Order: sequence, then structure tokens, then C-alpha cells
Amino acid sequence: VWMAASTILVDAQSNLSNCEEKPQRSRCQRACKCDCSDYWNTDTFCLQVCNDIDNGSPVDALSWCSDYNVADDCDQYDSNWSDSTIQSNLHINYMRAYGRDFSLNFFTDTARSELLPLAVIIHGGGFNSGSKDNCKIVESAREFASRGYRSVAISYPLCGAYWNGTDVDKNVTAFGSDGPWHAWDAEEPLYPPGVTYGDDDYVVADNGYYSNEDDDLTNKDSSITYSQSQEVANRAARYAIQYAHSRAEEWGIDVEQTVCNGASAGAITCYEMFLFNTTVRFRPQNTGLEPVPDLDQIKINVAAGRAGALVSPEVRAVTEDTVAAMAPGAAVYDLHGDEDTVVDISKAQFLVETMEEFLIPAELDIATGEGHSIFEYQFNKTHPERLNTMFDFIELYLSGNVGEDDDVDNDDVDNDDDVDEDDDDVDNDDDNSVCEDDDNAIKFLAASRTPPVFVNGCRQVARKGGCSKTIVVELCCQSCANFWK
Repeated sequence: VWMAASTILVDAQSNLSNCEEKPQRSRCQRACKCDCSDYWNTDTFCLQVCNDIDNGSPVDALSWCSDYNVADDCDQYDSNWSDSTIQSNLHINYMRAYGRDFSLNFFTDTARSELLPLAVIIHGGGFNSGSKDNCKIVESAREFASRGYRSVAISYPLCGAYWNGTDVDKNVTAFGSDGPWHAWDAEEPLYPPGVTYGDDDYVVADNGYYSNEDDDLTNKDSSITYSQSQEVANRAARYAIQYAHSRAEEWGIDVEQTVCNGASAGAITCYEMFLFNTTVRFRPQNTGLEPVPDLDQIKINVAAGRAGALVSPEVRAVTEDTVAAMAPGAAVYDLHGDEDTVVDISKAQFLVETMEEFLIPAELDIATGEGHSIFEYQFNKTHPERLNTMFDFIELYLSGNVGEDDDVDNDDVDNDDDVDEDDDDVDNDDDNSVCEDDDNAIKFLAASRTPPVFVNGCRQVARKGGCSKTIVVELCCQSCANFWK
């Protein structure tokens, strides 16, 4: 929980004395790793450091940290990035909001000179903590860069930056700091950061609302506050993409292809960006944020996350207007543990069901026996198929080749008028090493499972000749067995 500056008893200077002369001391290097935007940081040492440098960036404020490189420090997953052609460019400011600067880390493969899709990596943390410098986020961004993407891992405004804890039932004047929301274009930050639903002073009442017992201040329930967090993160990520696009020639970015990847709150933000923009959104009057048409032009082609979800329709209602604002052919992928107690898998199933309702391609990849933190599961190097499944999905829908048969030579295609392309008996999966005419069968089998499983068909197995997903392999085999009875 955030500790106000006045409650910090030990001066950071006493902990960091002699760091100028001996910068390699463990506590001196530890200070370089502090993230002062993590408002709910319980690390007293970092709280002291951040207080001493006015909540700025240790890398910028502490001279001995100028050579500290979080990317080097995060090369800890046996990927040997130091021996690769993946280059890291860190702490690049991309916007100012709520009186604070927000930055991104850029990762690129220097061996590739062509224009490549942009991948935006968004950290989790319940919208009130987390960092772009988290080593799991750095690893994710590097992985994308190694697979043919220019990637950016971003910081974004967390709850403490803009909510001062007052009653969000009140009418909010756009860009006014006298209501519950600190102004986006405020010159000075809200400091110390405002309390939010993570603060000990706030308790959950029987009616599901959050209240402060001392002054009887009642706030909207957490789902409403949570939805505004998504809206703010969505806007920030769009500014990050806009910034990256402004350097597209220099950075080698294909501005027509954008992927969003994140975990937990980061995944939820990706799905928010995928479905909503600054105009098509939920209760815009609550944050006082005006639409930004230029940002609405930014589209997410594929949103792929871990432990993400679509919040209930009372908070995030998908409509035809929502779908009309999306990128054509866009798709969603979510890897989710079936024992997730933080973001229940039912919320991910709701995401897929909603996408199906609007004919949006979606895949829920279930990690059996896994909980909320599934980075280690997905990035387990002894099971490369887990990570490959996500990248196969992204590549399939990013390329726009969905439904095309990789083995068909266009020069050999006979466009005879006698061929009825709409004939249900025609199956485009021929010669893909799975049974012909089986897509409908596999979809039926998947839907009959308990709980139902959503699959696109045997192409999920057949593409690139690999068995990308155990459940699909099993269903394909069952489909084939039924076919040859």
C-alpha cells in the first residue's frame, strides 16, 4: 500500500550514501531498479528512493544509474539475448499525462531491415501496479522482436495517477481536477498518488460498493472504477502506438499491422483496445476525457494475451458500433489457466462467446491445472508448442490468409463456372494431412464438450504441419475416426 512521504522515517540519502564513490554497492544498484510509477509498491526502500527523487526515474535522477540497463539485468530465462541481434532502446518518453511523463522500451532485430509489424506489450498489475521494466515483460518484448516484430513495452497511467478517491457518482467536468479524476493535461502530478480500492482505508461494503468508514464516503463499485482504468490504459497505449508510427521509417515499422500482447490487466487492456477507442467507449463522462479522432484511426489487428478477459456487459457492452470501429479481420487469442482465481476462466469464456456472437475469430487456449500467473507455463522452453500456438494464431490472422489453402498453387486453379464455391461439401483443408471435409465435424465435437471448446477447425493443426494444440489434435482424430467408421 502506498506510504505517503510524511510517513517515511528513513531518509533515502542515508541508504544511498557513498553511492557516487562506490556505485556497485548492492543497495546502490537496487535503487536503479526502483519503479517510481508503481504506486502500490510495498518495498519501503524504493518508496524512500522515489520520495527523495520526487517520484522521478532513478535512471535519470541518480548519476550512478546512468549505465544501468534493465534489459541486461533481465537476461535470465536462458534466451541468451546478449548473443543475439535483438537490440534494446530503453526509457523513451512517448507522452505526458496527469503531470507525469510516460515512457516505452523499444526492441528490434537489427539483422532485419524490412518493415515489420508493431507489437505493443502491456504489463499487468491490476491497473495500480506493475512496470514495463518487469523482466517477464522485457522477455515477452524480446521474444516478439526475435519473431519478426518491432516491439514496444509501455508504461501507462495507473490508478494512483488520476483518481483522488472522491465520489465518482458526481458529475465530472471534462478535464476538471475538482472532481474525482485528475486532469489528463494537468501540469503537476497528483502527489502523493490518490487512494483507490487497494487502500486499507477503503473496505467492501455489503452492497458491493467501496466505502471509507471514516467519512462515510461511498464510491461506485470496483467494476466501474476498473472500467475507467481500462479506458485510460487504452488511450495511453494508443498514444504509444502513435509515437511508434511517427518513427516508423526510422524503426522499420509496418503501420498497417499491429499486435497487442499483455498479461492480466495488460491483456484486458489489449482487448479493450481491440474493441473500443476514444469515441466508442463506456461512460465517457466519468473520466472527463474528450474523444481524440486521430487516435481512433489506430487499429489492433490481433489481440493476444494471458489471463485476460472481457468484463461483464454492464461495464463493457460490445455492440455493432464497437465492431464497426474495429480493424477488418481482427482476431483475439487468450491463454488462460482453468484454475485462475484472480481472473476466473468464465470471464475469458465470456470474451470468446461475445466474439463468436459478432463473428470475430477468437481462440481460448486452456492451460489445464494452471492458475493466474502462467508466464512460466507459456515460456517453458521444454514445451515450445505453447508459445508457438499463440504466434501461429497471430501470424494466421495478421497475414489475412485465413481460409486459404497453403498447398494450393494459384496457377493450377480451374475457375470453371461449374464449381460451386458455396457448396458445403467442398473442404479447403485438402492435402493438409488431416481428414477431408472434417471442419464442421470438429466444430460440432468441440461444441459438445463440457465446457464447450471453440476451435476454427483442423486447420489449427494442419497449418505449418504441426500439432499446435492438443485439444484440436484429439478432436481431429475423433473426427477422422467417425468419418471412416
